[in-house]
Amino acid sequence: MLFSEQELKQHLKTEEPARLYVLYGEEAYLTAHYTERLIKTVGGKQGEALAQFNLRKFDGQDCSFDAIEEAAEALPLMADKKCVAVRDCDVTATAVFDRAMALVADPPEDTVLIFWMTTLFCDGKKSAKFKQFLEAADKTGICVEFPRKTNDEIVKMLVAGAGRRGSLLRPEIARRLVEQCGNDLNLLLNELDKLCAVAGNGEITAAILEQVATKNLHAQAYELSNAILQQHYEKAYQILHRLFSCKAEPVMILGALSSSYADLYRAKIAAAGGVQAQTLVEEFDYKGKAFRLKYAARDCSHLSVEALRESLDILAQADRRLKSGAADKKTVLEETAAKLIVTAKLGRE
Repeated sequence: MLFSEQELKQHLKTEEPARLYVLYGEEAYLTAHYTERLIKTVGGKQGEALAQFNLRKFDGQDCSFDAIEEAAEALPLMADKKCVAVRDCDVTATAVFDRAMALVADPPEDTVLIFWMTTLFCDGKKSAKFKQFLEAADKTGICVEFPRKTNDEIVKMLVAGAGRRGSLLRPEIARRLVEQCGNDLNLLLNELDKLCAVAGNGEITAAILEQVATKNLHAQAYELSNAILQQHYEKAYQILHRLFSCKAEPVMILGALSSSYADLYRAKIAAAGGVQAQTLVEEFDYKGKAFRLKYAARDCSHLSVEALRESLDILAQADRRLKSGAADKKTVLEETAAKLIVTAKLGRE
């Protein structure tokens, strides 16, 4: 059966485990989370020691399919069920496809077999073989895809998660956390643990967020471009040197800064042409990152199109210099920041 996340939650609360589960999708955190819940559900009535005897975990990248088949067909020890969990097995590979199809077509009655994907991304819409695998698994078990959460969904999760940890997190601060750290759930929940540890039973404020939460490279590149546009020269170089001290690769720093300037240019051209921001979200794959366009539209309002074009040329020249290997990479970035600062100062409308 094809289940949603909510249907899987209800199934785990009210029904006996199925013989087969396939958990996959972009949200690796959720596939891992629900796999652990399934494992606990299967072993819940057996006692901890016995449950461990009746649990086999495999890394599909390192083990043979023979070992998976053997574990699935083995009898449980003093229990009705055992659990076999297989992570990141490429069931579409020529060497195992037919065997994987046969196994999910008729999984053993006394086994709960789980295929779950974290680093291996499978898409039934793009892979004919994985689609076949899902169709076969759907007849004997439960398949659940975990698509990428929207930012609104993530904000709700963070607010609720803070509450469970005894802290207060307001939605606007949760949204800033997503903007600052990105939308990877593993990373965000680690950051939430840190924030709640500092806030205790109190509120996670903007000041605590600024002090404690990690900023991803793009967030720091946005801060850098904003400081350049606002002509806060000292702050711009502080951010740049902070990135150096964190041992961020100069090529990656330049790439993130170029991405921020691309946001600015797109927002400026769209505004000049009367184009809605939503069009840019769809055309340039800003799904889950639409806030970047909102900030870009605000930040570039006093900068001319010509200045933005010149800035993009400066960044392209820096990219060529960095990749040529001849110049000192930190010096290239410092010089690039200076050129962008001058261009922003002269290009104000």
